[in-house]
Amino acid sequence: MNIDDYFASLERGLRQNPLVSHLQEPFVCLASDDFNGLVRGRVFFWDDSFLDLYEVVSTELGYPVRLGYAYAYLQGGERVFRYDNAPHHPEIMTFPHHKHIGRHDRIAPSDQPSLSQVLAEIADWLDRQQA
Repeated sequence: MNIDDYFASLERGLRQNPLVSHLQEPFVCLASDDFNGLVRGRVFFWDDSFLDLYEVVSTELGYPVRLGYAYAYLQGGERVFRYDNAPHHPEIMTFPHHKHIGRHDRIAPSDQPSLSQVLAEIADWLDRQQA
């Protein structure tokens, strides 16, 4: 798998997701070579909430490895959660991976989530908001 294959698969998956209303343009997929690149974009959902997505990815091993990432989900202008691997919470047992929860930014340990896990968490959140 090269980086362009990863970019195409990621964007196709987002556009086909029934929760997603649209991707804000520009949705940036920038390759630094055949196997490395970054993705940066905003994904809007049916209720106008959105996910800010940032990934630094390598496909040199034949599959995508996210070297850096941040997934921030906001609703009504307030952050619901953010996952990232910025190395600024060494006290967390899953360092550098962690989760910021709510507008008060409570920090919690977290394994590195996949984008599909983040989207599933957003789907659950949206379901609870409708109930």
